[in-house]
Amino acid sequence: KHNFSALGGVVFQKSRWENSSIERRNFSGIAVTTPGGGSVIQSANADKSESTNESFISRINYDFAGKYLLTANFRADASSTFGPGNKWGYFPSFSLGWRLSEEAFLKDVLIINDLKIRAGWGIVGNDRTSGNSYAYLARVGVGANYPIGGTVQPGSYPITIQNDKLKWEETEQTNIGFDLSILNSRVTLTADAYLKKTTDLILNLPLPRSTGFDIGIQNAGSLQNKGLEFQISTKNFVNDFKWDTDFNISFNRNKVINIVGEQLNAGGVASRGDASLSQEGSPLGLFFGYQADIVDPQTGNLMYIDANGNSTFNPAANDRRIIGNPNPDFIYGFTNAFSYKNIGLNVFVQGSRGNDIFNASRIETESMQGPKNQSAAVLERWTAPGQITDIPKAVADNDNNSRISTRFVEDGSYLRVKSATFSYDLPKFLLSKVKMGNARLYVTGENLFTVTGYKGFDPEVNYAGGSNTVQGIDFGTYPQTRNLIFGLNVSF
Repeated sequence: KHNFSALGGVVFQKSRWENSSIERRNFSGIAVTTPGGGSVIQSANADKSESTNESFISRINYDFAGKYLLTANFRADASSTFGPGNKWGYFPSFSLGWRLSEEAFLKDVLIINDLKIRAGWGIVGNDRTSGNSYAYLARVGVGANYPIGGTVQPGSYPITIQNDKLKWEETEQTNIGFDLSILNSRVTLTADAYLKKTTDLILNLPLPRSTGFDIGIQNAGSLQNKGLEFQISTKNFVNDFKWDTDFNISFNRNKVINIVGEQLNAGGVASRGDASLSQEGSPLGLFFGYQADIVDPQTGNLMYIDANGNSTFNPAANDRRIIGNPNPDFIYGFTNAFSYKNIGLNVFVQGSRGNDIFNASRIETESMQGPKNQSAAVLERWTAPGQITDIPKAVADNDNNSRISTRFVEDGSYLRVKSATFSYDLPKFLLSKVKMGNARLYVTGENLFTVTGYKGFDPEVNYAGGSNTVQGIDFGTYPQTRNLIFGLNVSF
């Protein structure tokens, strides 16, 4: 009744990036457009970087009579990203499971096909440093910071500060959960609760100006995530007409436990400063700015609420406050698969609820402070004393009416039909005549439509990519495309 297995392995990885470019000007004509046709070299560059990883991995699995389950893992990883004494990180984990459905006291409960409770604990490491393969090294740049007279001056200068103490970012997670299958496995439910704490966060943080640098990469602070996740799968119909459903929902709450300086500002937009703030005791990446009031009917200026609750046109820096939260209350996904004989339909819906978006694109398209294209919203701007509107007047070269404020914070909740596929399998009697095993015609639509109150192009965006300190900011972000795909799958 004892079952035992073990795995050991070694992984070596090396990545190298190379690129080169040349730009030339003063072409004699359009006949020769390759770089050799230009008489002046405008710029010429060549870059190369490398990174290496080395890992030793191991896993042990044990179970007794299929009822009591144990998995233990240990891995040691080295990364060239870190300093000489900190390249190695050591990451253990284990999990325990108890299949109650195999116990005698549940053997006669016919409605239950499988029931397992489980718990786990582990540590994982992160060595991602925003594409910088030499994060701990003091690197050198070439040429002057600012070209003089239009010509880059020769020479070199330091561009990063050395940090030999830079090391692995670690995340420790504990979770408990259960898996339940009932009614001849036509209904399955999985539930998990987790607590995750990340320490030694790898961040670019401000440095004393006496060092000669504005920021430096370092390990600083800790972050906590905790939440609940549920997934339910059902087989609603199982005869000629089949209908399967999968639904999942996730609730996550994060909190900054510790951070150098107790707060971190990030997410600069439209030359207005940083829109995101992370501070101890609060969620990551909260929106930080002014609370917008009304447009003054007499002056056409946008008023703001100061720290004392008064309405003013000239708020001070200390009048800024938390004005939004990009972290959703929950996210969810819903898939339905239908089939009848040779016809199939699969629809996937996803969404989020309770998150805010800072629509920084509106700062550019509604500020009316320069010769730029503006949105149709500015047609409602203030133009005469006594006019009641929520769009302030146009003022050239002045951003007082378009500060980072609640004016540009919107509800980012959405529901989106992420994909839908309609398929048809050609009949077997036709396929046999041409020696085919299967042939399926299908059409797939992606991002078909979205239900949201957000005014921008796409609520599922963030101009800072995968950053965890800058979230939910839409600043000229390219929206996801709507695609229509026709296809044919054939097997012989």
